[in-house]
Amino acid sequence: MKLLEYEGKALLASHGVPIPPGALWPKQPEAGERGWVVKAQVLAGGRGKRGGILMAATRDELESQAIQLQGKRLGDEPVHAVYVEPMLQIAHEFYLAAFVNRDRGRVTVMASAAGGMDIEQVPPSQVASIDIDPLIGLAGFQIERLKRALGLAQDIGVQFEHIARQVVETLIGEDAELVEINPVIQTADGRLVAADAKVVLDDDAVARHPARSSPIAWSSDSAFMQRCRALGVIGVDNRSRTPPLARPAVALLGNGAGLTMATYDQIAMSGVSVAGAIELHGALARGVAHTAEVIGALFMLEAEIVFINAFYQLRSTDALAQALVQALGMPGAPSRDRVVVRMRGVKQESSQKIMEDAGCFYTPSLSDAADRVLALAAAVAPSQETAR
Repeated sequence: MKLLEYEGKALLASHGVPIPPGALWPKQPEAGERGWVVKAQVLAGGRGKRGGILMAATRDELESQAIQLQGKRLGDEPVHAVYVEPMLQIAHEFYLAAFVNRDRGRVTVMASAAGGMDIEQVPPSQVASIDIDPLIGLAGFQIERLKRALGLAQDIGVQFEHIARQVVETLIGEDAELVEINPVIQTADGRLVAADAKVVLDDDAVARHPARSSPIAWSSDSAFMQRCRALGVIGVDNRSRTPPLARPAVALLGNGAGLTMATYDQIAMSGVSVAGAIELHGALARGVAHTAEVIGALFMLEAEIVFINAFYQLRSTDALAQALVQALGMPGAPSRDRVVVRMRGVKQESSQKIMEDAGCFYTPSLSDAADRVLALAAAVAPSQETAR
């Protein structure tokens, strides 16, 4: 769950990290000595190179540039908001980040004196990193190591220690996967402030933070994506990337990220477009009725073909079959002859009978199921050409 810059900064500020005064357009903060910085709020990086960060010396320029960015797109991504800050006089830029390092099983802190650029482009010799012992926390000697690596003077070093500790506190306290400030700016008057913020939160920990509002970027998601989120499953909506009536589209549902993505790749690499997908994410544990609602959300993609691919080692597959039958009775359900079901696992024979009685194609073989999907796609294509 990625946050926009201003959302990340607000989160950092709540943990005591100094940030410049800013406001969402049309509100305007007081100008700096040289005016304002006008920033498009997008989730992808590299916005400066794509014209997403502009400078304004007067209020007329500020208004013109904010209007220029508001509601537009940077590449494939919409501009969710426009954020305005006073332009700061910069003496130096540093890089600072804390993230969950799954390879090492620790929280890792990285810092560099070469801030303001992609950290991947900085030579490894100019990047300092430390791993935090979960039982000890960020130790004083580790902070000193980072300060020496960055060559910080005493007064700046004190400020840096405060920010580094609060960044780690934010990461842990907010159940984040990444908290990155690039750059941490040293101003001409000797202050350190977070000039940017990239924060990625753990989706699975949302329930632990009921007071936290949902990211604004979610509000522009499709109704399908919002429905998936409400049901507690993972959805992917690709419809905006596929021209209308370009090719037969398939909607996928799978259990487990690996199986879902492998199925996605197999269909897409065969030349058939994938409208979107849902990964069940444990939905079946919440009952047949809830799972039927999830499958009903899949129908919102309005795909020509629906492909269900599930493999359960412990859970009964007949519960998923029952949920699918319930969903097929909902408004907006597809024709049953365009539903392909591949299931393997406990009570597989029972699932097969349920599916065949419902008029759906069923097979325990993934290759046979994929062949059926491709055959349906080939059959649907001529009718789409006629419709054009």
